[in-house]
Formats: sequence, C-alpha cells, structure tokens
Amino acid sequence: MTDPVLSIDVSKENSTAALFLSQGNLKDKTFTFKHTHKELSEVLEILKSTEIETGSKAKVVLEATGNYSTPIVSFFETNGFKVISLNPIETHLQKNKAVRKVKTDAIDVVRIANVYYLKGDQLQFRMDDQARNLRTMCRQYDGICEVFSETQLKFRDFVEMVFPMYNGIFSDFCSKTSLNVLYHFPSPNAVLEASREEIIKALKLANMPKKWYQDKVDMLYNAARESLSVNLSQGPFEEAIKDYISILNNLRDNLTRMRDRMVKLARLSPQFELLLSIPGVGEVTAATILSEIGDVLNFPTVKQLVAFSGLDPSVFQSGRFKATKNKISKRGSNHLRKALYQATVAGIRKRKGKPVNPVIFEFYSKKLSEGKAPNVAIIAASNKLLRIIYGMLKSRTIFSTS
Repeated sequence: MTDPVLSIDVSKENSTAALFLSQGNLKDKTFTFKHTHKELSEVLEILKSTEIETGSKAKVVLEATGNYSTPIVSFFETNGFKVISLNPIETHLQKNKAVRKVKTDAIDVVRIANVYYLKGDQLQFRMDDQARNLRTMCRQYDGICEVFSETQLKFRDFVEMVFPMYNGIFSDFCSKTSLNVLYHFPSPNAVLEASREEIIKALKLANMPKKWYQDKVDMLYNAARESLSVNLSQGPFEEAIKDYISILNNLRDNLTRMRDRMVKLARLSPQFELLLSIPGVGEVTAATILSEIGDVLNFPTVKQLVAFSGLDPSVFQSGRFKATKNKISKRGSNHLRKALYQATVAGIRKRKGKPVNPVIFEFYSKKLSEGKAPNVAIIAASNKLLRIIYGMLKSRTIFSTS
C-alpha cells in the first residue's frame, strides 16, 4: 500500500502526528498540534500541499479513542478527507510485538501507521453518528452519576454532624422522602418543635400505610432527643443542609432527563432490545454496552472484544507484577467493563429465592466452587456474559437459558 497517510496519536489537548508518503517513508519529522481551528488548519495545508506533490489524497489514520478523537474526526471529514479510526486492540497488539516496551507519542504514530499499512481499511472501527452520540450521552450520564454519588456521601457526613441519630431512619438516606423531611426539619430542634401532623405531611411523598407514618414520626422524635447538637448556632448548618438537598434534587432531575434521552436514542437500534432480553441488564446498562461496542463487526473474534473490554488476563511485563495475582488487563473501555460488572452483579442476585440470570449464576457458582474469591468469580462471569452478548449480536438472537 503506497497511499500517503497522516498518522495521529490523539491526546486530550494536543496530538502528535506524522505524515507518511508510503509505508516506512516518513516525510519530515513528527509534529504536535493543539486542538484549535488555527493549528488544525495548518495541518490541513500540509495535507493539501502533499496532495499536489504526490497526486494522491492522504488518509487520516488514528485510534478510536472516543471523546478526544471525535472533534478531530469531524474536522477532517468535513474538509473532505477520509478518516480511518483503528480498533485500539490492533495497535495494542503491535505494541506487544515490540522487543522493548517503549511508550512515546512519536513511536505511537509510527505504530498506528504501520497497523494501517499492514491491514488497511479492514481494521476500521465502525461507529455511525447515532452510535457516537449515544456513547457521548452514556459517558456523560455516568459522569453525572459519579458526581451524584460523591455529593450524597458528603451530604451524609454533614448531616451526621448536625443530626447524628438521623442515620438509619430511612433505608435510603437520600430518598426523595428522606430529603423532604430533612429540608423541612434540618436539625433535632426543628423536629422537636414540629407537630406530628407537620412531620407526617413531609412524609407523605412515600405513599405508605398510616402506621408507617406514625412509626417514622416516633423514630424522628427519638432521634432528635438522643442527638448531640453542635455547640454553634443551628442556622448556618440548617441552611447548608437545604443547599445540599437542592443540589441533590437538581442532579436527580438532570439524571432522569438524561436517562430518558439516552434510552430514546438507544431504542433506535434493534440491538438494544436484544440486550434487554438478558436478565439483569437494564436500559442504562444496555445503552452503555451498545454505545461502547458500536458495530459488532469491529471485532472479528470474541477474543478481540474481550480484550477491548479489558477483561482478558494481563500480559506479565512488569518485574513488580506478581503472576499469582492473575489480574485482568483493564485496558480498552472501562465503561464497557463497568457495565458488564454491574449486569453480572444484578444477574447473580436472587429474587424470590431464584437467581435473576440462572446462566450467569451457574457459571459464577462454579468459579466459587473452584476456590475463586467472590470478586474474581464475578469478573470471570462478566467475561462469560460478554461472550454471550457477542454471540447474540452476531446472530441477532435474544438471550437463551439453553
């Protein structure tokens, strides 16, 4: 293959690139550019002058790195250049073949170019605009979920200082009902000064039997009497609790809206319903798995998909690594790996005495019987689940327990 190629190693704000006139024929030196219109336009001029010089239009080749590469891909495609997004697993394989394990951006652009020249367009990581948009939405949703979880933990710590005995009254500390009670009665004194009817009114969000309300009121009064109040004015603490609650409610509402949009987009793919047929896989998990895999044809073999998820065994390269630990590689998509882990945990749970996903539960139990630690068994079961998903997407069939 003798086509000119612009090979790019994409990073967060700056990328390294090299222009090859043909395989092994590097024009000038590698260079870096910022992800700005000005500097990308300068790269564009280099490509145009190369086209005049060689009579061939260069292809732009890079790894499919998700959010960082998306604007780069869009820029070059808009300007009429074919962009080849390589499956990251193939470039990793190229790195593993090297005698010395060296990681520099300059060397990586050579490896990326070599992978393309060796195997061409067949390694292109296929992802249309719909799948790319879904991936962006799923990753944003996951990021906001992390912020929501962190805020809940900080809020709990703060409440324990102001209202120490409140913890334990509700099974979900940050449920809508619990937050509503704390918003109206953010301190022990506020609870003790309130009537039973006022507290019951704040509890009504739960829509529970009358006795439940009476029991909760008794628990709140007891907690308020037993709590040690901070030796400062309660006012600023109560306002801080209300501010936390407003933040948590806003985050929860935003997550609901994001989830609805994400699921609506995911439903446009027929593969979404296939994933939902797996016991333990909910709408968010299915959307995430779908968005991370993209076109299943990106992975000619299930082994490549497993490697892309990072659920394959590590290659023992570091002298500090203990082989007996048998860790997974954790390369590739951590979002896919996380979604598979969550689906596996949901699948091995029991509901009414029976496992949610009997196939995954049986495999998980087998690993436990072999002496594997529970977490190791879950990882192995996640690997098993991914292999099942690969077969389902390739054959376009729903989940089967047989």
